[in-house]
Amino acid sequence: MDIEPLDLAGVGIGPFNLGLAALLAPHSSIRSLFLERKGDFRWHEGMMLPGTTLQVPFMADLVTMADPSNPLSFLNYLHVHDRLYQFYYHESFHIPREEYDHYCRWVSRQLSSCRFGEEVSSVSHDASSDTFVIESRLTTGEFRRYRSRHLAIGVGTVPWLPQWARAHTSAPLIHSAMFADWQEQLSKCRQVTVVGSGQSAAECVLALYRALTPEMIEAGAAVRWITRSAGFHPMEHSKLGQECFTPAYMSYFHDIPREKRREIVEGQGLLYKGISFSTIAEVFDLMYERSVGGRDPGLSLAANCEVTSVEETASDRLRITLRHGPLNQTVSVESDAIVAATGYRHAWPQWFDELKSTILETDAHGDAIVEADFTARRRDGSTGRVFIQNAEIFQHGVGSPDLGLGAYRNATIINQLLGRNYYRMPARSAFQEFGLPVCSADADDEKRSSEGVAML
Repeated sequence: MDIEPLDLAGVGIGPFNLGLAALLAPHSSIRSLFLERKGDFRWHEGMMLPGTTLQVPFMADLVTMADPSNPLSFLNYLHVHDRLYQFYYHESFHIPREEYDHYCRWVSRQLSSCRFGEEVSSVSHDASSDTFVIESRLTTGEFRRYRSRHLAIGVGTVPWLPQWARAHTSAPLIHSAMFADWQEQLSKCRQVTVVGSGQSAAECVLALYRALTPEMIEAGAAVRWITRSAGFHPMEHSKLGQECFTPAYMSYFHDIPREKRREIVEGQGLLYKGISFSTIAEVFDLMYERSVGGRDPGLSLAANCEVTSVEETASDRLRITLRHGPLNQTVSVESDAIVAATGYRHAWPQWFDELKSTILETDAHGDAIVEADFTARRRDGSTGRVFIQNAEIFQHGVGSPDLGLGAYRNATIINQLLGRNYYRMPARSAFQEFGLPVCSADADDEKRSSEGVAML
């Protein structure tokens, strides 16, 4: 049986939709509900490794960048848990990953709008009432049905494995998202190979490498690190470089033609796919320490090497065939296990594809067209909005999946729901100009500019 129509139904409760629910909490005029199939909030649980931190400052919590005085901020979380002074002397902007996960869980348990253990099975549009019909199933097997004027889709991404990593083998061949669950078993392997060159790969390598003792290395235990990239490079961490993760860059990027946007993001990998300086330093320093006197350090690194195939040997090991790109040569190596740190991809649910085929406008690639206000463009003339959280980066730029822009996006969404600018949008969020330079001009210059002459 339908209940009274909601104003907003959220599908998925990751950090972005959880942040939306948190910022909506003071607004009783907006009736909202967020549904998540997991029984509780969990964030990257397979990569909760000791010593790992967020790659963004703690201010990239669920609410602060839109509402610094919000009681669901990270600082208030610390205050409630009697950790403010400890954090004060911790002197780090980058908090432990485990603490961020605990903070989000703390927030989720204070929000009655968040319902866990309820999986959305279908979403359809009812043209007669211009509402979305959401059907869900609880872990108890019970079915529920809701109606909502608007949707907020926050289903996130899923681990992606290339074709070579999809073979069924008796030897461990796992995605890095499962690393914590497999770490103990991997530590018993004599040789483990990690494939990838991002932060997740580096963290897996460091965890495996730290576990090796000098005696194990002398007996032949080793970790191999392989990437098809040109090297093991750091992600962009300079202050001006980080301005690509601001509302200013997002606004500029959205003004670029869609096909050009796709082309641009192809060359921006190191802005967000690289390794932190501190992790690179830890790996290097440990190799240096363990190679004193010319000893085998127990870790080998190979860049420019793409995995082309993996097959199981008669001895239950894994034979990995590699092609060196610049040299155009191949070689095979063997390993007892493989960790594929090969990233994540969007896995849009079937009901979203059905919405695209009925009410949402798509581009030549079949992707929904997400506007600058984070709504998917509709082709049926109805007024209900479909907000897309963390759309592919060609929609809004490399900042789309960045936690630091979540609160800004959610404030933009809520302002639309309220029909007024309740949350203040930053007038300037970057020092640099991403588009054409803007400068002071006298009246004559302004006149010439209005006639189509760009003044520098």
